[in-house]
Amino acid sequence: MIRMSISLQSFIAMTSIVAFTTSCNIEADMVVKSGRGHSENPPKLIVGITIDQMRADYLHRYSSHFSEGGFARLQNDGFTCHDHHFGYAPTYTGPGHASIFTGTTPAIHGIVANDWYVREIKGTVYCASDDAVFGVGVDGIDQDGTAYGASGKMAPTRMLTSTIGDELKLSTGMKSKVIGISLKDRGAILPAGHAADGAYWFYGKDKGHFITSTYYGEKMRSWAQAFNEKEEAKKLTNKGWELLLAPESYDACWPDNNPFEGPFEGAIKATFPYDLEALKEKNGGFDILKGTPGGNTILVDFALAAIEGEQMGVDEITDMLTLSFSATDYVGHRCGSHAIETMDMYLRLDLELERFFNALDEKVGDGNWTVFVTADHGGATVPSLAASEGLPTGYWSHGNMQERIEEALDLKYGNQESDWIENVSNNAIFISKIASSGVHKTTLQRFIADLAIEEDGILQSFPLVDLATFAAVDPFAEKIYAGHNQNVSGDVLLVMKPGWLTYGRTGTSHGSPFAYDTHVPCLFYGSGVKQGATHTRTYIRDIAPTVASLLGSPYPNGTTGSPISYVLD
Repeated sequence: MIRMSISLQSFIAMTSIVAFTTSCNIEADMVVKSGRGHSENPPKLIVGITIDQMRADYLHRYSSHFSEGGFARLQNDGFTCHDHHFGYAPTYTGPGHASIFTGTTPAIHGIVANDWYVREIKGTVYCASDDAVFGVGVDGIDQDGTAYGASGKMAPTRMLTSTIGDELKLSTGMKSKVIGISLKDRGAILPAGHAADGAYWFYGKDKGHFITSTYYGEKMRSWAQAFNEKEEAKKLTNKGWELLLAPESYDACWPDNNPFEGPFEGAIKATFPYDLEALKEKNGGFDILKGTPGGNTILVDFALAAIEGEQMGVDEITDMLTLSFSATDYVGHRCGSHAIETMDMYLRLDLELERFFNALDEKVGDGNWTVFVTADHGGATVPSLAASEGLPTGYWSHGNMQERIEEALDLKYGNQESDWIENVSNNAIFISKIASSGVHKTTLQRFIADLAIEEDGILQSFPLVDLATFAAVDPFAEKIYAGHNQNVSGDVLLVMKPGWLTYGRTGTSHGSPFAYDTHVPCLFYGSGVKQGATHTRTYIRDIAPTVASLLGSPYPNGTTGSPISYVLD
């Protein structure tokens, strides 16, 4: 009876989700302009850009200082989905990148977090790790994986579904080229997919260069090796980081060196200008570039080298480049969403996008390429900053809760040799199998959920056994349901109060089901794309089927989204 009941609850929840998605895809509040006369043939190059931790409101907040050829070009001549959201939580980097390019949610593609706990090994696994491969281009690596090898032992193995690029390659007899590039390994690997020709990420602890793994081949491609030998990271570090505009242009931000932003390691304060060369040693060598605009610059430089080296976009067979800008995430974590550093990062990123788009016009031809731009998640306002202005935010740590629950369970069911709780991570509680052997699992889950909700920072607490039922009627439970995977997720799933974080007092983070984390940009531009905009609710899972429809290729095999039909020319 219990098994039948859970199945029915799951069906109710899934039906509710489908109905909700259908109702939200009604074409309303839409403005569509006449097309730009692009070719009716599929583009020669499709570029998928992810901007790590970019909130949707940044497009408006910084717009008066944007160039004509970056974000403004996309908005003026392309299509903007203004109310674009992640339909699941947790909103982390790994799940975000996977969801964008698979057209589904963690419940299906299996990337439920950046790292997640696995009961069988009583430890965590990383979303892009694979011990069966080795690093390529990592100085000092041995074939047994020693030395620097761990940085290169990466592959898309843990992702359970195909991507846009995978299906594109299959539909062209593997003739399409698919390349993924990012400062982060997961930002390069997961978007590119399983059948990619290559994925490259930045490694700064030596001379500052891009690396890959044996999953994609035994040697670095000659063009990539040639790029690394130019030592661009050293040049960018020597330039440092100064404000792009006059200080008064940043009057919408909190003052420089405010108490809500953190300095680089080894620095006394967080203030301009930044002498990156002086700070390099205590910040992972050239990894310091990851948190500066230089990280975006070197990424664009490497992307253009890849297009040239791989001869992408030169024939009638569509190629795909996935490009994930990570520096925006690093600056958000260090300084927050209202810092001068964050605004300057985006103004400089805008110029890099302009440079990149102009290069595509020259190399591929305007009208022959298509790009979409979105983010893997947003970011919260720094809780300490918000609290200083009277907003109801705060910080929460699970340590005291775990101790309190252990004591309550001992009191109710008697002391035992092992702990009741095996792990708490990613806002989920894992009950020990040994501890639960004497008490029904359903009873334990519900009792622990009731205890967890007593925490000051916890808004909702869902026993896994009841999650499907809650998901049918509660919008946040629905997102947790779409973001969990039954094989690896915890027994009790928690939602912190709006604006609360498990984090330090400076900088910000993400992961919640609330709008500041789920509401991200969604821009389409180029061949096959209409000009216009909509304020109708769209979802991250809709991007992949939209792009697949534009290309005429199959949807990724786990797709649960729907094409945004009014984007397509």
